[in-house]
Amino acid sequence: MRVNSQIGAFSIVPEWVLLRGLSPTALKLYVVLARFADYQTGRAFPSRETLADRMGCSEKTVDRAVRELEREECIRAWLPKRYASKQYEVFQVDPRGDGMPIDETPMSDDETYMSGEGTDLSAREDTDVHLTITNERQPIQRELINKQFDDFWSLYPRRTGKQEARRAFEKAVKAVGLDTVMDGARSLAADPNLPPQQYVPNPATWLNQGRWDDDPYPAPAYEVKPTAAQRTAQLVYSARDRDEQELITKGIGQGPDFGAGLKGIDS
Repeated sequence: MRVNSQIGAFSIVPEWVLLRGLSPTALKLYVVLARFADYQTGRAFPSRETLADRMGCSEKTVDRAVRELEREECIRAWLPKRYASKQYEVFQVDPRGDGMPIDETPMSDDETYMSGEGTDLSAREDTDVHLTITNERQPIQRELINKQFDDFWSLYPRRTGKQEARRAFEKAVKAVGLDTVMDGARSLAADPNLPPQQYVPNPATWLNQGRWDDDPYPAPAYEVKPTAAQRTAQLVYSARDRDEQELITKGIGQGPDFGAGLKGIDS
């Protein structure tokens, strides 16, 4: 069986082949042939020269390994016609039928399946085992994380240090969940008492410090400064009031003093 991975193509050797007791050369030839074999039919037709070059040995050594694999029924080899290169069929399923299906696999005392080596096939408890897994979901997951971060980035009221913020975002989402982080960012962006942008924490700082649980900003304690139009109006009104007061002081613009006439009558 041929599989592709991030480190290149490689071959999977069935367990029944390993249990045949093959020589290292024959086992290596099985792996090399499996790399040439068609995925559906298992057939391959590399030349002796190619096999010898891949294995780093002589062609006679290849011939001996071919005979060993045929004897152990790991492959089938034949000549399609005279003077032609040999063709091979690489077996993935044991032709002897020695492989035990799962419904005939022996059970352990705990009623879990046992492997051919007598080991328990239940969930492994050792954590130092490196297993080969497919990476088909990784591009999808990365695309989803990028989309979530873009939403956060467009929402946060200060956008600086994007790469550092991306790393902090992924760490925070793993720790508390996406909803908690996004709800905190929305509350911050909608805070009516949000200070000027230069006083808002950098997004990476906000995330690393877990500030989605912070209280809203308090109302400003300082007096709100008037606008330019308001200051101009105040100046105009102040000048007018000052001029009127000056005219009154000088007696200009005052009406007749009726009190003075009444005083003359009384006298």
